[in-house]
Amino acid sequence: MTDWFQVISMVVATPLVLFWVFLYLKYHHTFDAYIANLSPDDYKMPELFFIGMGFMNQVHYNLHSKRGLQRIKEISEVKGRKYAEYYYYIDRGAVFTYILTLTPLTVVLAALADNAQMLIIGVCVVVLLIRYLENEINDRLEARREELLMDLPQVLSKMALLVNSGMVMREAWVKTSEGSDRAIYQEMRVASAEIANGASDMEAFRNFADRCSLKQIRKMVSTLIQNMEKGNQELAYFLDEMSREMWEEKKNLIKQKGEAAGTKLMVPTAMIFLGILVLIIVPVIGDSIGMF
Repeated sequence: MTDWFQVISMVVATPLVLFWVFLYLKYHHTFDAYIANLSPDDYKMPELFFIGMGFMNQVHYNLHSKRGLQRIKEISEVKGRKYAEYYYYIDRGAVFTYILTLTPLTVVLAALADNAQMLIIGVCVVVLLIRYLENEINDRLEARREELLMDLPQVLSKMALLVNSGMVMREAWVKTSEGSDRAIYQEMRVASAEIANGASDMEAFRNFADRCSLKQIRKMVSTLIQNMEKGNQELAYFLDEMSREMWEEKKNLIKQKGEAAGTKLMVPTAMIFLGILVLIIVPVIGDSIGMF
């Protein structure tokens, strides 16, 4: 490899490294309160997140952009409304930290090794890491929504049974919420706590639907509120009908998951193929660069 690769790499790396050092010196202890309680199991290198947070502070990063507000709303379903903005801030700080740390490190190591292949592979790793972080919250959100949908038929069936036995709706709700520690039951217990603290049943149920953010649960709550004033007989009939509807939807969901499992097997196969392709192409690119 010719000397120009090392020269250009160091020219690119030097301002990146200096900027990283600047952020380190200026913000080393500024964000300790934000990252003190982060679990290493959930975040890698959280002790360095002040780098990304410092960068956000320098560029006046807007957390409340259209995309940011949408992301905060999505995170609120997983982490709760109270802490959604905090976790979005942590998420952005993590992403910028990884970019600002791994990029100059990759360039410096490639320059010292005089190896363009290392640079290409390093950049690819950084891009894949950022992509993974961007998708992680989406995966958690999808898993939560799927869990809510899978548990909804059982919840409706139990409430229908209790209301049919003569129990009033509020008592049936509380009794049903004690059945498990899964997401929908936890959200039902939050609604019960709101009622105990003075909120009306309708307000608590609407808040429950907002937190779950599923059209099926919104439909359930909307119809539930409409039927609460008609007495237990009407309410029990509605719960029975919706329970049967949700059981059918659950069966269809399970069927779709089975069909999707075969499709997902294509992803690892494609990744293996891509890896082999990179191993073949990168040396060729490196040799071509070395010719100049």
